[in-house]
Amino acid sequence: MSSGFRVLTACVLGFILSPLAIRAQKVKVEFDPSVDFARIHRYEWRTHPLFDKYPELKEQYSVAIQLVMGAANQQLTKKGALRVDSSPDVYLTFFVGSKEIQKMRTEVVDTWGGWYGWYAPPIWTVTTTEQYIDGILVMDMVDPRTSQLAWRAYCWDSIRDMQNRHKNIESAVRKAFNHFPPKQKQ
Repeated sequence: MSSGFRVLTACVLGFILSPLAIRAQKVKVEFDPSVDFARIHRYEWRTHPLFDKYPELKEQYSVAIQLVMGAANQQLTKKGALRVDSSPDVYLTFFVGSKEIQKMRTEVVDTWGGWYGWYAPPIWTVTTTEQYIDGILVMDMVDPRTSQLAWRAYCWDSIRDMQNRHKNIESAVRKAFNHFPPKQKQ
């Protein structure tokens, strides 16, 4: 197992297991500056090694997988890239993960007046529960000749409405591919 794969596994599992409060969609992109991204015109999908290692996750995230692949295909097509089944310039792979978050907040409602006036103010508490899903998407481009990572996008978001999760995913993928090809210093 490569050290890069171990680091990614640790990051993804750490995300899933740790408490995380993400309020806005975030995207971070890293790339190998030695790669000539101008030569990338053809890509082939590959299953991420984490999905191979944990096949139950592939089933659990089947809808998200289809949404990510559809959004990525759309973004890459706009950039002139062609999806192929052999002889690609890069392999495209990704991993998604999520965890359910439930936050409870109790507020004290303090009112003066009423029956007790100044003598003993009635005090109530109101408890609200907020439920949502924190999600992560890690998308990789790998050079098929060297098996080296060329480009990686990390996307984090909180999904508060599952009926509109496709919008969250499409937005994250679009933001990631706004950084592809990366601007390289010359």
